[in-house]
Amino acid sequence: MQGNLDSQSNVSLISEVEGTTTIISIVDEGTQVKEGDVLCELDSSPIREKAKQQEITVTQSEAAHAQSIEALAIQLKQNESDIANAELLWELAKLDLESYRDGEFPQLQKAGNGDVALAEEELLIAQENYTFMQEQVKKGYKTQNDREGARIGVKEKEFKLDSAKEKLKVLTKYAMRRQMAKLEADASELERELERVKLKAKSAETQYTKDVEALKLTYEVEQERYNLSLKQIEACVLKAPQNGEVVYASMAGGRGSREPVSIEEGASIRERQAIINLPDVTKMKVNARIHESLIGAVKKGLPARIRVDAYPGQFFNATVDAVSPVPMAGSWPNTDLREYATEIFLTDEVAKIRKLRPGLTAQVEILIDNRSDVLQVPLQAIVTIANKQFAFVYNSRGKSERREVQIGQSNESHVEVKDGIEEGEEVVLNPRSRFSKEIGDLEAVLTKDQDKKLSNMKPTSKGKPDAKPGGGKPSKDSGKSGGPQSSGSQRPQGGFDPAAIISRLDKDGDGQISKAEASGRMKDGFDQMDANKDGKISKEEFSKASRKPQ
Repeated sequence: MQGNLDSQSNVSLISEVEGTTTIISIVDEGTQVKEGDVLCELDSSPIREKAKQQEITVTQSEAAHAQSIEALAIQLKQNESDIANAELLWELAKLDLESYRDGEFPQLQKAGNGDVALAEEELLIAQENYTFMQEQVKKGYKTQNDREGARIGVKEKEFKLDSAKEKLKVLTKYAMRRQMAKLEADASELERELERVKLKAKSAETQYTKDVEALKLTYEVEQERYNLSLKQIEACVLKAPQNGEVVYASMAGGRGSREPVSIEEGASIRERQAIINLPDVTKMKVNARIHESLIGAVKKGLPARIRVDAYPGQFFNATVDAVSPVPMAGSWPNTDLREYATEIFLTDEVAKIRKLRPGLTAQVEILIDNRSDVLQVPLQAIVTIANKQFAFVYNSRGKSERREVQIGQSNESHVEVKDGIEEGEEVVLNPRSRFSKEIGDLEAVLTKDQDKKLSNMKPTSKGKPDAKPGGGKPSKDSGKSGGPQSSGSQRPQGGFDPAAIISRLDKDGDGQISKAEASGRMKDGFDQMDANKDGKISKEEFSKASRKPQ
């Protein structure tokens, strides 16, 4: 299993400067640094110029905000004055109305009534004087002129009485109503004016308040931009967050470019681009992926051995630290491949581990079981036919002979041989390519014998299969409940042995059938039989596909 070396504690220093910038200075790669050391400086001159302009904008925004607060205070005072003046005018109008209704008009009405009463008294005196004059004229004491003067005095007093009555009538019927209507209208209008003044005052206050809020937000935004500029200036200096060894984060170029991006003084750096990796090389791990077929045997705490191409012949001790509980989707074209991310921590002393570098390719061997005195041969040397295993072995005369073998556990490359081969004997790899005719004949014989044994099987009274020497054809009830086909037999319809078919078609001897090795109906239904979508059909997958109803 292959993986890549990485640090257990790895920190990347990235550019947090907006847009692009330039590296002014950077420490040499491989330098051992301590936490807080300055590792890289980026060009901050454009940002500093921008910060100066932004500082001016912040000052202007702050002044505008302060002016808006003062303008609001002035407007509030003006509102108080306008409302107080409107309230005063309304109160005066109500007083004028009350004064005329309860004071001035009754006085004028009383004066009018007095004038009428006085005119009536004067008319009465004039009438009595005229009557007296008439009697005096008859007696000869007064002349006709005296009588005429008395008559004219009566007429004069009558006119004066009529005039007094008309004035009183005009006062009570017209002048008073007109003046009351005017004063009431003035009072109502001033009351409405007071409401208008209050509304205008509230509107002005709202407007000035909103201006204050808007200018405050503007000031805060400009201040935030200024603070961001200061942070950008600060971000131009990259410091070590931990102890470690400097590793430049060189990476591929932009889209369509395969040229690496060089990390050096004068190089252009874009935002969010990694500049330096700071791994702790005293603590290393291997990031690997384990195929789903092997994941059941791998667990945390298992010992492992690591081989690195840079140090051939040298092993590093390790331990499985973490196995992902969920698989990672395979990349194109193996999108159906499922592998589990696994972390293996190196456990050797620091002096030995310090030789390693992140990114090196590592070969991982996880020790799932440790057994001694095990005879094993390559997987390619074993052929499976009709549930039996065979190998071709060179005898003492130098000729190859077929042997039936018993096998045990296996790994990715070798299989345990319990019987059939002796230590030191030579075996033939990929025997199907060299002994195809012999294997084909053997396959036909063993398959025929197996089919014959299966055909002689018939159910007993208890529903269990019972073989009889005489054999014979299956009974008519063989397809019913309790018969061989319905009893859960794994023998596929048609009498074919999955293991024999797999062995016959397996050209490369890996125990599975690829799409190139398949033929006939298997090739047509290859995608349906390949349940785990790994591009190959195993014996189990073929057996399950054969048992499905056609």
